[in-house]
Amino acid sequence: MTFKNQIRLIIFSILIAFSLVSCGSTNLFKPSPEPAETGLVPDEPNQLSGLESEMALLRQEHAALKSQVTEKDGVIQKLETDVSRLEKKMAALENTKQTAEPVKLEYTVPAELYKRARNLLLEKKYVDAANLFKTFIIRYPKNSLADNAVYWLAECHYSMGEYEKAAAIFKDLENQYPKSEKVPDAILKAGYSYLFLDDTNRAGHFLKKVLKRYPFSPAAEKAQIKLGEFE
Repeated sequence: MTFKNQIRLIIFSILIAFSLVSCGSTNLFKPSPEPAETGLVPDEPNQLSGLESEMALLRQEHAALKSQVTEKDGVIQKLETDVSRLEKKMAALENTKQTAEPVKLEYTVPAELYKRARNLLLEKKYVDAANLFKTFIIRYPKNSLADNAVYWLAECHYSMGEYEKAAAIFKDLENQYPKSEKVPDAILKAGYSYLFLDDTNRAGHFLKKVLKRYPFSPAAEKAQIKLGEFE
């Protein structure tokens, strides 16, 4: 190799070295950033938001269920209170029934028997009252209170809805005690009884009978009004 060529080789080597030094300023040996793994890292904020929504829904459902349970507990407690109250009432009624004074059937004075029967009628104890009125009629048919006893006996059956039996006793009063002050009312109530039995023919007969025989009595006024309702 000639001297000239050696010079050229040295110059070329210097140029290559200079180029390498210039490239070093760009830090060729600096590691490049790793590429992001797209699609592999979860979206944490969105996931937390979804969990919070589910928790909120669960809290709402829990509150609703708790409210329903509380409401049902209140209903059950009220029912238990009502049952307890009814049981106490039944117990009180049972005690009253057991301790109540039995109907006294033996009386030595007619007026006492009649008074007891009337009191039972006023107390709406119709069966007991009817039994005492029957006893009075059988024992004291000539007593001054016998016609009244017959009338109130009929009223007992009338009040119990036994209209056919009531009508028969009201008519018996007129036959047995025709001069009784109770006769106009007895005829009127016989007419009422037949109205309840849907027998308007007989009802009209007895109501008109009151008007004809006792035109100026309070019973006649009632009969006139009742006739005007269905004639």
